[in-house]
Amino acid sequence: MSIENRASWTVATVALCTLAVSFGSPYVSIVALKSIAAEVGGQRAIPALANSLAWFGAAIGGIAMGAIAERIGVRWTVVFGGIMICAGLVLSSFGEIWQLYVGHGLFIGLLGNAGINAPLMIYISKWFDRRRGAALAMVSSGQYVAGAVWPPIFERMMASMGWRKTMLVYGLIVVSVVVP
Repeated sequence: MSIENRASWTVATVALCTLAVSFGSPYVSIVALKSIAAEVGGQRAIPALANSLAWFGAAIGGIAMGAIAERIGVRWTVVFGGIMICAGLVLSSFGEIWQLYVGHGLFIGLLGNAGINAPLMIYISKWFDRRRGAALAMVSSGQYVAGAVWPPIFERMMASMGWRKTMLVYGLIVVSVVVP
């Protein structure tokens, strides 16, 4: 008898939505690349490196966060990750170069998205036996959903309130969606 049921797919859908929100955080600096670069001497490499650090941190941190989630529980690592993403966006919104790098690399990547992505993949794999691959593929597409959904929204937000407030508002959105 299979362990899969309707609840399995509900959990997978919630995980997909969680990743679609959490992985929107690196896209703020991509959409704001020109604005951030203008404030740091016109160097686009600075916000681009901050974004790269967020993705690199998520990849490296995921190794440790998966093991931590097995010990203390997925819920705690995901809550921690959501809070760290918010902290990273707040720190990055101050606009200094080091703040962008630490906010994105350490908080958004290494502690934030790493604390959400790998633990959720482990968690979802325990809900499925027959369609595990399909469920994991669906959940991992949350990163791509974020890339399709959030940049146009960020563009409009930045046009009306600027990139700094957009980071702050999105940090609050991440906390309000991921933590509960």
